[in-house]
Amino acid sequence: MKSRNALIACTATAALMLSACGGSGDAEGVTSFDIAVSNASEPYSIPWLVGKDQGFFEKRGVTIGEIVPGKGGGTTVRNMLSGDLPIADVGFTSVLESSEAGTPLTVVGGATQSVYGLDFYTLDSNTDVQSIEDIGNWAYTNPQSVTQALSFILPEVAGATQKIQRTSSGGVGEGVALLEAGDVDVAVVPPSVVAKTDKFRVVVSSADYLKKFQQSVITTTPEFAERNPDTVKAVVAGYADAVEFIRENPEKAAKLYADYIDVDVESATSIVEKAIEYDNWGAGFDAEAIEQAVEAQRIAMDRTDLEFCDLFQNTFLPGNVRSTLPTECE
Repeated sequence: MKSRNALIACTATAALMLSACGGSGDAEGVTSFDIAVSNASEPYSIPWLVGKDQGFFEKRGVTIGEIVPGKGGGTTVRNMLSGDLPIADVGFTSVLESSEAGTPLTVVGGATQSVYGLDFYTLDSNTDVQSIEDIGNWAYTNPQSVTQALSFILPEVAGATQKIQRTSSGGVGEGVALLEAGDVDVAVVPPSVVAKTDKFRVVVSSADYLKKFQQSVITTTPEFAERNPDTVKAVVAGYADAVEFIRENPEKAAKLYADYIDVDVESATSIVEKAIEYDNWGAGFDAEAIEQAVEAQRIAMDRTDLEFCDLFQNTFLPGNVRSTLPTECE
């Protein structure tokens, strides 16, 4: 608990420092910047790659430079704030927890709304772990992460009653390393890694238990949104166009992704097609996905009074996207 509180305090301090210094991330008229993306080597990055390649942002007057990778959880929030990156595609659970800690954030668009890419694997040679009931040590990436929340809600939904030790690995790659070393029973092994090896075996397919889940959201600070509404609208609209392009042109999106993460096009195509099947991306808000993620975070934080409705601002959404918020937000 002490380390988590220190992490949250660091995040809040970064936000205050940024505000006090008047960094360009909150300045008026910002139209060119890098963007922070959780685990950028995974499917989170695909709409941003497509949007850049197809000019969906530039045609609206916004230039997105580099995709700055995070490692999940509060790390991507800190990248956004301390790195002066005005907009981020960041894990929703980290936004919830950062907001609870006093860090001002605004959710301006949906992003990843399924559990695709968040399956938990063991080593294929580990015959002792065959199902969720066999897991004794469960690795997640970082505090405040979606994977941490899933490590709580998945056993509950599955009815698993054994005592589970949870280990923060520090990132997806680090979790895979712990798994290979035999230090944990399961960890997330992302599609980009699964595509390259057969040494891992899936133990918990998250989609078997959760159809919808708000993995990540398009987020900024309230100050930046207020001072740069047209920029925010342009980014969200460009993301919406990119999602539609991916659905209509999966092979082109796969080629971009293959080049970006250095895998063969066949593997990248399989990843893109599976993501489309899961309805993985959406610029609008999805009530069911949000509700499921909030419930997971409530379980992880062991509290029922977690507030979240004020985080969402639908004024930046393009008119052609479907958007719903949970009933308690109406």
